[in-house]
Amino acid sequence: MTTLDNLLDQALDIAGTLFQTDDLIRTEESQQLGRGILGQNGSMGAVNGTTPDMIITGLTGMTSESIGHFLTISGADSANNNGTFLITQYNDGYTVHIYNELGVTGDTNNDSLSWIERFSWSAEDDHNFHRTDRSAIKGAAYDSAIPTYNKIISTTTNTPANLTNIAGKTTDAKAFITDRKYENLLVNENDGYAIITAVGLLKHAGSIDITGIPVYDGADAGNDDNCYVEIIANGYEKGLVVLSGPYAGNRIFGRTRVGSSISPDSIEIEWRSVVIDDPISSSVAYTWEAEQASVVDIYYPYRSALDTMEENAFRKMLVHGLVSDAGLSKEVSDTRTVIGINIDETDLSAHLTNTGSYYPFYNLPDATPSVIEALNTLNAQIGSRDYIGTILTDGVTIVSSIQQLANAIENGTGNFLITRVIERITSNIHAGTEHILPGGLSYQTDLENNGSYMYIFWRKQLRDPGHIVDGDDYEETSTTSITPYTKIQNGDHINYFITSNS
Repeated sequence: MTTLDNLLDQALDIAGTLFQTDDLIRTEESQQLGRGILGQNGSMGAVNGTTPDMIITGLTGMTSESIGHFLTISGADSANNNGTFLITQYNDGYTVHIYNELGVTGDTNNDSLSWIERFSWSAEDDHNFHRTDRSAIKGAAYDSAIPTYNKIISTTTNTPANLTNIAGKTTDAKAFITDRKYENLLVNENDGYAIITAVGLLKHAGSIDITGIPVYDGADAGNDDNCYVEIIANGYEKGLVVLSGPYAGNRIFGRTRVGSSISPDSIEIEWRSVVIDDPISSSVAYTWEAEQASVVDIYYPYRSALDTMEENAFRKMLVHGLVSDAGLSKEVSDTRTVIGINIDETDLSAHLTNTGSYYPFYNLPDATPSVIEALNTLNAQIGSRDYIGTILTDGVTIVSSIQQLANAIENGTGNFLITRVIERITSNIHAGTEHILPGGLSYQTDLENNGSYMYIFWRKQLRDPGHIVDGDDYEETSTTSITPYTKIQNGDHINYFITSNS
C-alpha cells in the first residue's frame, strides 16, 4: 500500500474517533494534512540551516513530543520553504529541525513566516473530514437526520432532501416554453406560410439540445401546443378568423416548422385554422385571404432551460390566453399616448427635460429611465415629510413646509440664528489660562461636552470641548470664558459661533 510521509498507518489506526473533534478545512483534505494542534501557530518563523536539515526558529510551545509531528510554513519568499514538513529534532520551545531537501536558508521573509504545528494525518482526520462534509451537505449537524421538505401535493408528508429526490429536478434539468414576439410580419395573399428572420435568435429545438423553437416537423413532431403561434392583426389588436369558404369563422393561428428555414437565423410559420373552442389538434391548413391584414404581429414559442430563463419569463402571455389578452394592446397604446412616447420607444431618455446638475432627474439610475424609475427618483429627491423637531409639521405640502421654515427664520425661533464673532488675538494666550470671551459674549455651557451651544474655530480647525485627558482642545470654563489646552499665538484668529438659544 502506498502511503504519504505524513500519513499514519491506517491499518493500525482503525478506531479513528467516535465523535467529530474538529471542523476541518476541506481544501486540506486532498493534501492529507493532519489537524492543527490547538494554540500551536504563529507568524514569526524563520528558516535557516543546511538542506535537508533545516532549522526553524521563532516558534512557541514546542516540546519533545513535537518530533514526528509536521510543521506547515507559509509566507516564505522562497517557494521551496513553503509547505508541510516532518519535524525531526527538538531543540527548545522555540526551535525545531525539519526535513526539507529543497529548503533555502536565510529566507528573505525570515522572522515573519506563518507556521502551524500539526498531528500526522490519521483515521480520525479522515472521519472528521467526512463529518465536516456531511454537515455542509445536510445544512445541519453531521449526526442529525437528513433534512426534509414537503411536496406541494402532500404538504403534511416529510420527504427526505436527498440526491435521489434532487436528481432530475435541478434548474438545468427543467425546460419551459415561453412566448416571444415578432412584430410587423408581412404576409401575402394565397400563401400557406411565412418565414421570419432574426440572425442568431431563432435556434430550432432538437432531440438532444431541446432548447430553442419547437418545430412540428422535427423533435416536437405532433405536439400542437408546443409549436403554437398566436397571430394578432397589426393595428387592430385582435385575433383573426377565416372570412369565407367551408372553414369561415375558424380562428387562425400558426405552427412553427423547419421547412426551408435555417437554424438559428430563420423559422417558418405554417398557417392553420381551427373551430373556436375546439382543440388545436383538430386544425386544418389555411391559405391567406386577400381581405385579411397584410401586416401582423406573432407570438412564437421558445423553449429555455430553467436556469437560463429571464426573471420575467413567466409573466409573458401564454399560448391560450393570447386571444383574450389581445385587446390589452389598445390599452397599452393609450398608455403610451398619455406618456408621450411612440410604440417603438422603451424609455424616457429623449423626453425628460432639466436633467442637468441640481435637478432631480440628474439622479436617474441609468441613461434609459422608465416612467417608474423617473417617478421613484422624483419621490426620493423630494424626500419624506416626516420631520424631526418642532418647527415643521409632518405630512404638509413641501410649499407649506418651506413657508414654515421661512417664518421660523424670520421670527428667530428654534436654533436657526447663530451669532458669529471673530476675535483677533493681540497677545499670546498660554495653555491652561482662562480666556474671557470678547465683547461681553456669553453662552450656555454643555455639561455633556458636546459643544451644543457654541462652536469655536482657531487655526482654521473646529475645536472640541472636554477634558484634556480625552484629547479635547479646551474647557468650557464658564458662560463667559474658555480655557485652551494649547497655546494660541499672537495674531491668530478665534471664531465663536453662538446659537440663539444659549
